[in-house]
Amino acid sequence: MNEKIKQHLIKYNQSKGYSIDDDTLIETLFNVPVIGKQDEEEHRWWIEFTCFVEIDGMIIGFERAKSTRDMSVKEMGWEFDPTTIFEAEKYPITIMGFRAKE
Repeated sequence: MNEKIKQHLIKYNQSKGYSIDDDTLIETLFNVPVIGKQDEEEHRWWIEFTCFVEIDGMIIGFERAKSTRDMSVKEMGWEFDPTTIFEAEKYPITIMGFRAKE
């Protein structure tokens, strides 16, 4: 993870009285509410996706995975890669829907 994000997470964890070691900083990312997901990629044992969280005004994205079986992704061999952590931003999109004409 880059230094800007790391310092932001350290400041957040300190304000909450949490530890600031690297493992706890990553655990913080996993335990705050998710504000968005995208880019699913299916594999045999798991589905990888980009996950977005907002911590004290900073939007942070990172890769996560969910299992396609009864076992956890870790038990299936997937490991979190800290190099996937990046700062993100919101942007507007327009979604078109369709319905039958009356």
